[in-house]
This record gives sequence, C-alpha cells and structure tokens, in this order.
Amino acid sequence: MSQATAEGARTDTGHASGQEQTAWSVARQRLRRWAFWLLLGVLLIAAVLVQLLRAPAADREDLSPANPAPNGAMAVAEVLRQQGVEVIPTDSLEQTLRILEDGGTLLFHDPNNYLDPDQLARLSDHGGRTVLIRPGFQQLQELAPEITAAGRVPEDDGPLAAECRTNDDGAGSPELDGRESGTQPAGSISRGGLGYRGPVMCFTFETGAEPAASYVTSADGGTIVLGAGHVLSNEEIVDRGNAALALNTLGSADRLVWYRPSLSDLAVPEEPQSPLALLPAWVAPVTLWLLAVGVLAMLWRGRRLGKLIQEPLPVVVPAAETAAGRARLYQDSKSIRRAAANLRAATLTRLAAKLRLGAGSSAAAVVDAVARHSNRPAVELDRLLRTYIPESESQLVDWAQNLQSLEKEILDQ
Repeated sequence: MSQATAEGARTDTGHASGQEQTAWSVARQRLRRWAFWLLLGVLLIAAVLVQLLRAPAADREDLSPANPAPNGAMAVAEVLRQQGVEVIPTDSLEQTLRILEDGGTLLFHDPNNYLDPDQLARLSDHGGRTVLIRPGFQQLQELAPEITAAGRVPEDDGPLAAECRTNDDGAGSPELDGRESGTQPAGSISRGGLGYRGPVMCFTFETGAEPAASYVTSADGGTIVLGAGHVLSNEEIVDRGNAALALNTLGSADRLVWYRPSLSDLAVPEEPQSPLALLPAWVAPVTLWLLAVGVLAMLWRGRRLGKLIQEPLPVVVPAAETAAGRARLYQDSKSIRRAAANLRAATLTRLAAKLRLGAGSSAAAVVDAVARHSNRPAVELDRLLRTYIPESESQLVDWAQNLQSLEKEILDQ
C-alpha cells in the first residue's frame, strides 16, 4: 500500500514538474517573440520621461532680456528693474497691445520682419514712447515716418561721439543730455549697426552728402530709432557711454514693454495657400523646358538601330577580330600601361617557349637567355623586356614594334 502511494506521489510530482516546464517554455517563447516591441516601448517611455523632466531650453536670442549670453540684454533689463522700471518681455502682438493700454514705453525689435503693415499700424496707435531697434523700411514707414534709413555705419574709424544735431543744424535733442550719472559726459559708443536720418540725430557720422546717425528721434521725441542695437548687449553695455544711453532711452517711464515678435504673430491667410503659389515665377517654364529636354534625350539615346538578328550560339570569332576589338577597347579607355603589360607578358611567354625555359621561368631568366642567343647587350634587353613603360600611344607603338622585331629575330634562329 505504501509503495503504491509513493509511486503515485512520484507520478504526480513528475506531472506537475512537466507542466511547470511547459508553462515556462511557452512564456519564454512569447517573451522572445515580443522582446523587440517590449524594448521599443521601454525606450519610448524613457524618451517621454526625459522630455518631461528636461529643463526648458535657455534663451539665446539676440538682445533678449532673458538671455545672459554676450549677445543678450539681460544686464540692461536687470539694471532697469533695479532703477524701479517694470520690464515686461512679450512675444505676441495681442499681449503687447493689452499691456500697453496701461501706458509705458515700447521697445520694438523685429529683425525677422514677422509683422505685416496692418499689424504695424495697430502697434503705432499706442500713445507712449516707442523705441525701435534696427528697424527695416516697412517698420520705419509705419512706426516712424519722419525717419529714413541711411545704410550701415562704417566701422573703419573711431567711436561715435555723443553729439546731437537737427537736420537744419539746430539745437540738440532734449531726449539725450549727453551725460552719464548726471556728472560725467556720456562719451561715445562703438561703431556698427545701421544708420538713419531724421529730425534729431545723435552719435552722427558722415556718409555721402548728408550726415546720418545711430540714434535718431522724431521732432517731438516720442519715437526713437536706435541703429546701434549692439550697445544694449551684455557684452558692450559697460563700454563707453552705452549704459547711460540705455538708461536714458529705456528708463523714462515706470514700465517698459520689451516686444520681440515671434512666429505666433505671423498672419495666417483665410484660405489655405497652394504650395505651387509659393514657388518663384521662373520655376514653371524651367520645369517644362527640362521635361522637354529629358524627352528628347530619351528619344535620342533610346532609339533602335534596327531589328535584332538571331544567330546560333556558340559563335566562332576569328582571333584577329578578338585582338583588334580588345585593342580598340584599350585605345578608347586610354589604358596604355595595361596594354603594355599584356604585350610584355605575351612576348616573354613566347620567348620562354622558344628558348625552352619552361612555363615557370622568371622574366630575368628570359632576358638572360635572349642575351645569350642574340647579339644585343643584356642591359638593352632588360630595359626592353622588363623596365620600359610607355607613356603615350606613339611610345607604345614604337615599343611594340621593337618587341616584334626582337621576337622575330629569336624565332628565326
């Protein structure tokens, strides 16, 4: 009784073990089958987590009040805040107009010309001071019609002095008193940027018949055009009179709205525009011309020379035709050295057979044997059969004739 019970227990144990092995094998096969997709899912989840946990990208835009790099303007913004000026960076037109309803100075810097004329007209309606940084033609026309562009500021001279003049050589601008901290003269600013002409011009330079300036204001002083935008950068704000210029220009009100348009300000047409309408006008005729040239090229290169002629195979070709065809191939491809190598090998093979040197004999052995069976010097034969390399077709022909003459001389003996 006990023996039967033990055998039954062993049978049950073996059956359970077999079931466990079978389940593990199935699970392992399924895991192997889905391993790629599981690994891909883990990588996607990890990428999403990295994007969520990653710190926001630092601002690296030129003259951005949040950019601490040399090309940014964080230093000016922080100094203005310490002087009690509320600096508000904005990147959309609607936000800027909403903030300007409560007053303040507008600093407008749009190097990419994101705003169209209608948007610029809306921006010109605010009643406070407007400071334009390196404005373009369209921006001047809408926001500062009294001021015109005058090209780039020449950089091959000294700094620009802090002097102001009107177009009729009158008094200086009341907006720039030319002093830093109220006691020291503002001195000068470094050259660079763009020049302008207007009712009042400061930091002037000579260009052509009329002077121009890096700092131009309207007649009432409500609009200021600063062509030397680099003076506001962190790298140059401490040089010369740049700090005084920035504080006098941007710190006249308790609030400064620093507006730098972004892609969100781009005007979107009411109807979707066809991609073909974005192409230049010359694309269509050039495309048609290229298609016509391609069709003509296909007709030219794809024409049939005649009907195909069936010929039974194999075809017996005379050796002379084979040699002539191979020679033409070498001639067409300019393979002078390859043709010379074949001629040398064939000549050495025939000479070795004539002189009974055997198939494994070297070129030096063939040269020695030929020297013994001819009246030519061994040095001349060594150069002719081993070292000479023709560089042109005429040299190849002359050398081949010399080989033929030597071979005929040996074979006639």
